[in-house]
Amino acid sequence: MRVAVANNKGGAGKTTVIAYLAEALAARGRRVLAIDMDPQANLSRRFGYGEAELVDMVTTAEVVAANTPGCAAQGIVGCRWSLPGNAELVERIDLLPARYDLEARVSEAGTLGAHERLERALNGVDEDYDIVLIDCPPALGHLTQLGLAAAESVLLVLRPEYDHLQGAIRVRDFIQTYRRHLGRPHLHVAGVIINEHDRRRGLHHWHTDSVTDTFGTLLWSPPVPSRAALAEAIDAAAPLHGRGAATRPLITVFAALADHLEAQAHAAA
Repeated sequence: MRVAVANNKGGAGKTTVIAYLAEALAARGRRVLAIDMDPQANLSRRFGYGEAELVDMVTTAEVVAANTPGCAAQGIVGCRWSLPGNAELVERIDLLPARYDLEARVSEAGTLGAHERLERALNGVDEDYDIVLIDCPPALGHLTQLGLAAAESVLLVLRPEYDHLQGAIRVRDFIQTYRRHLGRPHLHVAGVIINEHDRRRGLHHWHTDSVTDTFGTLLWSPPVPSRAALAEAIDAAAPLHGRGAATRPLITVFAALADHLEAQAHAAA
């Protein structure tokens, strides 16, 4: 199953959720392909690829430009996390990385059928994966549309704050309005994840109620809490496993969210 992860507001934590959902799925034996469709390439860095080495690699920029069935296979690389004693987990995660010049593909937006290029590039390539997670940039333009047109469903990630909720609503409404134009008449929001929830902040409690009112049963639980251990893992481009007691509650959270994702996959099968 291919899932696009999106929000029209930056800073929601889409990349964080993708990285650690991938880890949670891999921990239970699933094979995961993560696709970086954001020119900032944060997901690529999280999986161990720095800007300097990405220069000479095949990335989503080349894959989209090639517009050839199955060409994504040329850019897929393995996750580079170091996890002594659990190398099998890391080996189950692959990445199609991005580079800053992916932004140049935006100029192709007016070309007939351009929104289908990622879908075409993945043709036959992702059959060996249980889940494909597509990291969309915080926009509704061509790069996000490439991700949506290649996906079967959409996962919205937001912080419990007004601007993030509005960004998620814009993505939902965009999908409902334009999914047929993207060649995905059945594309839908499969779930909503609240990220960086701080139970000490009354504002977060209030907006969590707003998210529930807006999305109802689409809201997945538990929310991802705001924790120093999570920020440290993000900064270190490291997995949550193997970092001691501080990350164990976070591992449990992402395992529960992975349950929701797998339930969606089984329902779609």
